[in-house]
Formats: sequence, C-alpha cells, structure tokens
Amino acid sequence: MQIKAVILAAGQGTRMKSSLPKVLHPLLGLPMIHYAVDTALEVTGSQPVVVVGHSGDDVRESVQEKAEFAVQEPQLGTGHAVRQARALLDGSADQVLVTYADMPLLQTDTLRGLVAAQQSNRGPISMLTLQVKEARGFGRVMRDQSGKVTGIIEEAQATPEQLTIKELNAGVYCFDGRWLWQALPRIDLSPKGEYYLTDLVAMAVGEGLNVEAVSLTDPQEAIGINNRVHLAEAEAILRQRINTAWMTAGVTISDPATAYIEPGV
Repeated sequence: MQIKAVILAAGQGTRMKSSLPKVLHPLLGLPMIHYAVDTALEVTGSQPVVVVGHSGDDVRESVQEKAEFAVQEPQLGTGHAVRQARALLDGSADQVLVTYADMPLLQTDTLRGLVAAQQSNRGPISMLTLQVKEARGFGRVMRDQSGKVTGIIEEAQATPEQLTIKELNAGVYCFDGRWLWQALPRIDLSPKGEYYLTDLVAMAVGEGLNVEAVSLTDPQEAIGINNRVHLAEAEAILRQRINTAWMTAGVTISDPATAYIEPGV
C-alpha cells in the first residue's frame, strides 16, 4: 500500500511579526519545517508534498530535494491547500497523510499509529484527537449517542454547550486517497471565503461512512506554532525530549534545564 504525506506550509504567519517565513524559524538550530518533513519521510518512506504559498521560494530552498512542492495561490483554506497536491498524488497514493509544517512536535510513532488506524478502517478518514484543558482554538469533535464521530465544529462557530466538549480535533488526518480527491471539490465555501478540510468529516458521515478517531497519548505533540511564545514552548519540549533520550542512554547531564543539544548532535 502506497502512503504519501501532504504538509501544509502556505500560511504567512503574521503573528510571528517577522520577515522570515514562520515555517523557517529555527528550533534548536533546525528550521521548523524540517521536523515535519523528516517525520513524514520516516512514516511513508517517500518524499512528502509540501504545499507552499507565502515565501514559497525560501521554503523550497531550505527543504530542497527532501520534498516535492505544490503551490497554493491564493490561500483559500486547508481544503483548498490539499487540493493543490492532487496533480502529484492522484492515482499514486492509496492513503494520504495530512500534517502541518508548524506542528513540529508530532512524532513518528504517532503518525504511524494514525496510518495503521486508517488501514483497518472501512471508512475514508482517520483523525487525531486530544483532550487538554486549554483548547487553543482547536475545533470540537462531535459524536452521536453511540460514540461515533459525526463532525467537527470550529471553535468560532461553536455554541456555549459545544464549547464544553473536551475532545478536540488536532487537524491531522489520514485519508483514503481515492475518496479524498473526489470529495475535496465538493467542499462548500465557508462564510469566510475558505474551504475547510474539517468539512470532509461530516461529508463522510453523511455518506454513511465511518470516521475513526485516534487519541493522542501526549497532547503536547499537537502544539501548533503561531507566535514566538509557542516557538519557545516547542523548543523547551524538544530540548527535554533530546536531553531525556541522552540521559536514558547513559549520558550524565548535570543541569538538563540549561543544556542545549541540537537534533543532529
């Protein structure tokens, strides 16, 4: 079974307040996007498709031959972004894994678990969900009385009652490739003038198809970087992971809180 990854990297990242594209801001010496690209390579064994937009040439120069590229211009939402990868993947990918360049904490085992869930799912979608106290803008996962996923409601459109739902959508999916490409053009334009990938969940359910939810065991993996506060938060987590791995391997680190070890060391 051929698995391909699509990494969304077209956003401008205005909240970083920087001329440097958001996905090229460094984490422990490595541009942020490389974490997503390297993880996708490990999971699928093939080049991911990176969907670029703002400062796309800079992103290409950084990633180079590690990925293929599709261009989203203009930027009309996540559903529109994934559609740009169709020419590269339609007919060549049984499953399509969709991740984000600004979510560098997602780990290989997590995405492999999502892919495995979709391989055993009779429906067209498997998605990552999580439960945390701070919603951080994530949409809520809607379920029926039997516990089956019925849709995703975005935080901005949620009622006060829906906002109390604890299960959140991480925005990371594994799709059946054939179903995905015929479904994407059927997404309705939102009031904001965008096409949301989340609408595919309700579309699949409306067709009587199953949507599988895979819960994250470590909610920190779902942290997305939108500003410099998030950037520092992600770097602290990466430092802790690396230092813990070395100490577990027998290396003495007298003060892990002040030890900085880059990924390639």
